[in-house]
Amino acid sequence: MNMGATPTTDLEKARHDLDNLGYCIVRDVAPIDLVERVRQRVLEQAKAERNAGQAFVQDGNTQWVANVINKGEVFLELLTCSQTSLDLCTHVLGPDFILSCSNAPIAGPATSRMKMHSDQFWTPTIAQDPLTYTCLGENGLERSEMGNTTVQRDYLFPPCMVTLIWAVTDFTAENGATVFVPGSHLSGLQPDFHHDFADAVPAEMPVGSVVLWDGRTWHATGANRTQDEYRIGVTNNMVAPMIRPLVNYPYSLRAEVEELLDERQKQLLGFTTWTAYGNEGVPTQNLRYFKPASDQPGPMR
Repeated sequence: MNMGATPTTDLEKARHDLDNLGYCIVRDVAPIDLVERVRQRVLEQAKAERNAGQAFVQDGNTQWVANVINKGEVFLELLTCSQTSLDLCTHVLGPDFILSCSNAPIAGPATSRMKMHSDQFWTPTIAQDPLTYTCLGENGLERSEMGNTTVQRDYLFPPCMVTLIWAVTDFTAENGATVFVPGSHLSGLQPDFHHDFADAVPAEMPVGSVVLWDGRTWHATGANRTQDEYRIGVTNNMVAPMIRPLVNYPYSLRAEVEELLDERQKQLLGFTTWTAYGNEGVPTQNLRYFKPASDQPGPMR
């Protein structure tokens, strides 16, 4: 079996695991009282969405509570509760990154294992010939170069994403812990959907932990083989600031939630700007160019 990451409180070990295995597990990062409030809010929201006929279920018995930033202040607390988790995102993406989406998957009994995939599936295979490249806007799953092995390549597209799952309950091999193919982020390939990856390693971790992975790493939600355990997590997907996030928070965030944001949360949700793609005047004038719509000047005479 592949040797996978184990839970740690050592930031250097976590960085090493991220670099070499493509993922790391850090324990004791989320306050237990916060985790309990998150668990209660997730279960309450999930029940209400089921009762309203709005539940989204996949892989047999996994209910996804989507866009949780709109569904409870506790999810904003979780987003920035750990400097360690943010430091590890910085290790992969640099100091500037934003939230792409935040969801709460509840993997119930009889949940089947998800197909192996990578979050950064659109990553092109980089060829040594600079004239033979795949346009990023064309590179979907059906155009990806796939494989079953994790042989390291010399030419790789860099990581543009980091995904975090907060353990709201214990994650075990039996209750559906996320499984990984260690080192797969260095392959330059996407996993073959037809391969079973039976040697994938479960990220087992106690409640209050977080697992983080490079967007190129092959992974999947594990099968929940228990009779009565519900494995609950909250995912935060971070992307480099020039990547369009899955959720446009300045557009979709409820007004009452926006009023709660501190400056760090505003930055993570895309309410501030990055260095503007080579326009050298903008980075020092971001407040002038990117005020809220209500404060933007219109036509003048």
